Amino acid sequence: MATKEIKTKITTALRPISEHRIKIIRVIVQIISFGLLNGAIFGLGRVSVLLPIEFPTGAQFGTTWNAFEALQYAMTFWIFPYLAISIFALFGTIFGKTTCGWVCPFGLFQDIFRIIPIKKKKVSKPTNKNLSRIGIGIVIFVLLMSFIIGLTYMRSGAKSAFGTGKDMPFSTIDPASTLFASLYYYLRWGIQGTTLGAEMGDWRFIFFLRIIIFIVVLVLITLYPRAYCRWFCPTGALLGIFSRFSLLGIRLNKNRCLSGCNDCEQACPVQIPILTFDRDVTDKMCTNCGDCIDACKEGALKLTFRF
Repeated sequence: MATKEIKTKITTALRPISEHRIKIIRVIVQIISFGLLNGAIFGLGRVSVLLPIEFPTGAQFGTTWNAFEALQYAMTFWIFPYLAISIFALFGTIFGKTTCGWVCPFGLFQDIFRIIPIKKKKVSKPTNKNLSRIGIGIVIFVLLMSFIIGLTYMRSGAKSAFGTGKDMPFSTIDPASTLFASLYYYLRWGIQGTTLGAEMGDWRFIFFLRIIIFIVVLVLITLYPRAYCRWFCPTGALLGIFSRFSLLGIRLNKNRCLSGCNDCEQACPVQIPILTFDRDVTDKMCTNCGDCIDACKEGALKLTFRF
């Protein structure tokens, strides 16, 4: 009897771990990834690797390079960004948007804000789909700006007229760049100099623009889980183009989906209509986070290589 009671207590204690096994593994991977990406603080050197994640190349302790920034940088110097595009195509077709859900530091930042005990809001499925097109719009605009800057550079040999955005236009307003790079440098300059405003000089307008955009993003990700990731992120939008054909992804077995519940859709932080897919979940917003797998009590979902 005592043995049965002990087993029952152990099973009860381990149940939360069993029910959230994917999430626990993912959080561990996110924390390790964050440490490696900021590895300079531990003495690690920068490596010549491009990653499709929202983490600025100019981060004080960064060890890798941002693929979307590399794409912009090449174009503003009138160089076709073969390598950056190849990185998006390679990661997107093999892993989908797994880097968004498991590696990206700004994704981790958004997940932390999901913990805030405020009632989360949802949008309708059509609205969610329409809002996700904003990211592609941002990509098109940024590429157009980079093309214009590159054309100017090619003709005149200079691009200083475009100010702080002359090398990477999106980085001037990118909330991830603000969080992981700009705020650090602004605070550092403010401490070392006389006042923060004096140290900023001509960047004052950009500073306040950055802060306003950052605050808006904070409000959105607090109310709508992963709002920036699913609606605005240009890196995620580019990966989404290829992720529909990715080898790694969520697979649905409808033969095991018998109860008629929609627990998986309720658990999805980006509101993907999982049950509308016949087999493979190929929605461009899916980050393979695995929350739907943890929520499914019938084992109808799994993260697997889809050959």
